[in-house]
Amino acid sequence: MSDHCLLAQEIFNKFKTSKDKKGLMAIKLDMEQAFDSMEWPSLLQVLKTYKFPTSICKVIMECVMNVRFSIILNGKLSNWIKVRSGLRQGCPLSPYLFIMCFQLLSLAINQRGHQLGVCLTPRNQRITHLLFAYDVLIFSKAYSLAAHELKIIISDFCSWSGHNINASKSQILFGKMVKLHMKKHIKKELGFKEVKEMNYLGVKMALRRLRSFDFQQMIDTILERLNAWGCKQLSMVGKITLVKSSLLTLPSFLSTHSLIPKKILHQVDQYLWAS
Repeated sequence: MSDHCLLAQEIFNKFKTSKDKKGLMAIKLDMEQAFDSMEWPSLLQVLKTYKFPTSICKVIMECVMNVRFSIILNGKLSNWIKVRSGLRQGCPLSPYLFIMCFQLLSLAINQRGHQLGVCLTPRNQRITHLLFAYDVLIFSKAYSLAAHELKIIISDFCSWSGHNINASKSQILFGKMVKLHMKKHIKKELGFKEVKEMNYLGVKMALRRLRSFDFQQMIDTILERLNAWGCKQLSMVGKITLVKSSLLTLPSFLSTHSLIPKKILHQVDQYLWAS
């Protein structure tokens, strides 16, 4: 996770310094109900592609298929609801199966995305995308052929796997050199909205220096958890344990990947000591 964040920041720094006349762009895809949309026939085909034995494939599919749910409404159980696709969240097996299926998107981009990718240095290989679970960042030079190629890859993957792209939440961030008419053409081709900054794995990616207000979400999260714990009858030792195991990881992770102002760190210390 840290490697992904650091590499993403290096690429966004390239966006700031690049003098390429066409400019660069980063695209963040948002998948609708990623775990619930995975088609079972596609999952079986993935297992066969990875050369799982037939007996193991049958066992895995038995754990996934023919699931039924019942919902409690006003104290009464509803009729059984049969599931026709998807992976159960909370099942230890589901993350591994999901990653294997999503690896096909990565392979499609690498094999068919000839127009995609950004080189950090002239001698390095192109970096086309970053994929962590269902958080997808795709990088490319900003021109129409790359956008059209990416649209075909995404469409083919969605039709095969059963996933859908949430166009209203998917984002495009353009570099400073991209011209206005090209931005309009790419946004029309993909149907995604343009943003000036985006979050990737909890870290804000922007083409400017981060300021204090960019870390307000971290402060709000800390205060929300402290208030929730304050309502419970916890001993001082219990609160300290929760703070060390849960809250201190937030500023530690962000400070590893971002330049957090000292004002924010002092503010976090005050809240933690006051609790």
